Parts: sequence; C-alpha cells; structure tokens
Amino acid sequence: MKKIEEAYSEVLKNWKTIDDELEHLRIGRRDTPFDKTLMDNMLTAWDYLDFFIKNKDYGLFSDKGGPHMLEINHRVHYGLNKKLRHEYRKAIDATTEKYAKQVRPIKEYHRIQTKKETSPNKIAANIYISILGMPQLFIEGNHRSGSVIASWINLVHDNPPFVLTVENAISFFGPAQQIKKFNKRSAWRSMTKLPKYKKDFKIFWKDNCSMQFVKK
Repeated sequence: MKKIEEAYSEVLKNWKTIDDELEHLRIGRRDTPFDKTLMDNMLTAWDYLDFFIKNKDYGLFSDKGGPHMLEINHRVHYGLNKKLRHEYRKAIDATTEKYAKQVRPIKEYHRIQTKKETSPNKIAANIYISILGMPQLFIEGNHRSGSVIASWINLVHDNPPFVLTVENAISFFGPAQQIKKFNKRSAWRSMTKLPKYKKDFKIFWKDNCSMQFVKK
C-alpha cells in the first residue's frame, strides 16, 4: 500500500503535464482529473482488495464475490464517505442495476478461461477490456475499477498488479480510451480497429504490471 501511495503521489504531482500530453496526442483529456480526492478514493479500493485477498476464501468472480466488485466501484467514487454514499444513493442503485445486467458474461469468461489455465495476464487484460468497453460494467469509473479488479486476477495467481505511475500513464490511457469508444453500432470499426487496440493493451498490461507493488 505504501508503494502504491507513493506512485499515486507522483502521478498527482505530475498530472498537469500528463494531462497536457494526452491532449497533445489527441488521446483526449480524462473525464475525471487525477486529484487528491480521486487518489484517496483509489487507495481505499486497493486497501479493500488487499483485505479481500488476505481474508476471503472465495473468488471475486464468484456469486459471493460479486458484491465486492461493486464495492470497489463505490470506493473509487466515494471512498469511505458515508455522507456521500447517502447523497448519491440513486446513482449507487442505478450502478448496481447496470452491474447485475452486465456482469454475467464477464464472470463466465473468467470461469472458462481459468479452467483452461489461460495465462492470468491475458485473462486480466481481457477482463479489463470487457469492463471498459461498451456497454461497460459500471455507469462510471470503469477505468479505475477495472484496473483494480483485473489486478486481483493477477494477484491471486502470484502475478503483480497494475498501478498507474508517471511512467506508464500515457501508454495506459491511449489504447484504453480507444477501447472505451467502441460500441455495437459501429460493426465495421469494431472489426477493423478494435483487435489492434486489444492486442496493444494485452502487451501493455503484461509489460506494466510490476513486482514493486507486491509485498515480499
């Protein structure tokens, strides 16, 4: 957790430079700026994941684990702020409804690929893509929630997680933003362009999950 906080603190200090570079590359500015509140909320999500890995005997993609995926999304938005959660109760209820409709194919993919002993990095990257790509698993916060959820897959297989850093931020948001833009109404674009971004992201994920964020 200390290493993750240090990495996020550096991103926070350098966010304007990162954001300006994203705009320069026409990747597009992030919908939600990386500020202190976002950082603190992300840390509560990682803390929850850390607790879940250490203390639970069932998987995040099991029926019992389903509410924990939702809790990760709630934390990236509201942290542990009960007042905010009460204020945004309708948004939380709507997110819960959307999640219930969209999560089954993602769980099924995880079950099948895990049974096949597919590479955890490949499963994690594809799960992230599934969470982020249309129709998206959550109403908002799919970037943030997806990276934490996909990291869980790596961690339970003794692989390192992905954590946003100054060094990987630009290369992370490039393919991720493109994947986010795709939808079912653009069949030609999906057939011709999406496979490239999926491939790029899988390579990125494998190369940027780091052991520096794993306690030895």
